[in-house]
Amino acid sequence: MSPQALQRLRQSALARTAITRSFTSSCCLRRAFQEGDVVLVREKRDAAYDGTLVKLQQSKTMHSHRGVVKHADIIGKEPRQLVYSSKGSSFRIHEPTLAEYVRLTPRLVTPIYPSDTNLIVSLLDLHVDTPFEPLRTEPPLEILEAGTGHGALTLHLSRAVHAANTPLPRPPPSPQEEEPEDAVYLGESMADLHLNASESWKNNRRAIIHTLDISSKHSKHAKKIVEGFRGGMYSGNVDFHVGDVSEWIAEQKAKRKTEDPFLTHVFLDLPNAENHLTSVSPVLHVNGILAVFNPSITQIAECVEAIREQRMPYLLDQVIELGACTIREWDVRAVRPRATLVTAEEKRASEPSSAEAIDSAKGQASRDDELAKDLAQTEEKWAMVCRPKAGQQVVGGGFLGLWRRMERAPSQEQDTAQP
Repeated sequence: MSPQALQRLRQSALARTAITRSFTSSCCLRRAFQEGDVVLVREKRDAAYDGTLVKLQQSKTMHSHRGVVKHADIIGKEPRQLVYSSKGSSFRIHEPTLAEYVRLTPRLVTPIYPSDTNLIVSLLDLHVDTPFEPLRTEPPLEILEAGTGHGALTLHLSRAVHAANTPLPRPPPSPQEEEPEDAVYLGESMADLHLNASESWKNNRRAIIHTLDISSKHSKHAKKIVEGFRGGMYSGNVDFHVGDVSEWIAEQKAKRKTEDPFLTHVFLDLPNAENHLTSVSPVLHVNGILAVFNPSITQIAECVEAIREQRMPYLLDQVIELGACTIREWDVRAVRPRATLVTAEEKRASEPSSAEAIDSAKGQASRDDELAKDLAQTEEKWAMVCRPKAGQQVVGGGFLGLWRRMERAPSQEQDTAQP
């Protein structure tokens, strides 16, 4: 058999997959809920109540003070239809939005809430296009999220870049009995073909979210959260990692065998973000965004100070305070205070008069030298400015610092090149 015919047979085998429920954002296209879907069950009489997230399993039930609802009664129904409990109470079923899913899923850590994640993704200014060629011909868009946490921002980032990747290969149907090997496929089963197709798809992604957490427990939980949203439609764009940010970057540089930058943007949600800024700069593309999210403005100030002291190639774009309703911009920068002569003049007045001095000329020269030294030390000191700019007050949230990766000055590049 010719290689072309074999390839056509493999493609047709992968195409013969189970028809699964497709998800869409269009309200005009509704699909019946199936086993394994996550639905939002809300009391009809209390529409303001958040409701309960339920993963449908044929033999399971949902318990509430208004009775028991069988999952089997939900399977086969469409969004916004009613189901009834054992006590006769009516419940309306919904397909949860991403915001509802993030807020209502079980958590191990506090998530970044939807109002903040939407703003963060918007500030990264992501723009992707639908691919026309099956194979990647240029470097992919790669975003590093350090501090996976609950996986809320991970989901929002993955949704933002989802259009850049071709659809995931669909898994083959579950065989009723052990599938015999077929000589037509060179001894490969349907599962083997699907695995090969999935690996090929993964290697040719045009947009990748690298999310890293120091805790393996949190990373595993976040992976379940991402895979649980609408059949895992965004999970293929995400690679989960466990470990330290700087160590991960060093491993990636060794694995890729290059010193060239490969990250488009970097998001750090870490308590000690300033310790990793030097590791991030070599792998961040010029004009790429470094975003640091912290609950305290002083942590953002520490990053500003570290960048100034170590002359890192970052340019501060803005610092904003996130909140439930609005945002306000903060002025966070290192300044050199204006030198004053008040202390010096007071010191001169306290000096002995020329009549009392043993050698007035030497005494004046000594005072001049001391004054010059004091002024020099004063001018070398820096102070941090941390104050809100004019704007509305907000409640809750945190602080987000945004920097742009600059090109290094020619003198710095020469210094780096020299041994």
